[in-house]
Amino acid sequence: MAFLSILKDEIFVAVDGDVPALKIPQQILDEMVAHARELAPYECCGLLAGKGGTVTHHYRIKNIVAQEGAEELSSFDEAKASHLKRLSPRERAEIAFIMDMYDFSLAKKDMRGQGTELQIVYHSHPHSPARPSITDIKIATEYEDIWGKINLAEPLYIILSLQDASKPDIRAYSIKEQQVRPTDFTAI
Repeated sequence: MAFLSILKDEIFVAVDGDVPALKIPQQILDEMVAHARELAPYECCGLLAGKGGTVTHHYRIKNIVAQEGAEELSSFDEAKASHLKRLSPRERAEIAFIMDMYDFSLAKKDMRGQGTELQIVYHSHPHSPARPSITDIKIATEYEDIWGKINLAEPLYIILSLQDASKPDIRAYSIKEQQVRPTDFTAI
């Protein structure tokens, strides 16, 4: 199983070799952890871009799930959307995310300008493990056909868990056709 855990200044990486390894600068990993901690207990989300298998750019994307009506903008199934409607905006942001399309579009434009490609979509799980939820898998699977239509490469997914806030757990996954495979990355 592939994962990266950060404990103080020590980094632990485990590898699963099916998908080519990405290299992610430690500074970007630290920025992601800071982003998750700043928004906790709410989920954060963002994008990582680069080229040649190396991440070079980090884009924080606003989580708009707390906004009224946001659950209608997503591809949540009926049961999840119904559940979210019953929650307060703050409660919704603790268990779900919807990326702000304006921020997403700005990131996409910058990627084009920088000559980079989307490599990773990430989000945090403030209260649960760093593994995809059923909703995460469903949405990633639905987006398989969309990435090419919006001229973006199909990304890997990173989930950053703060379940144990003193030891953030960052894990990467390939999600295709509802199949989840842990994948590796290297902190550089």
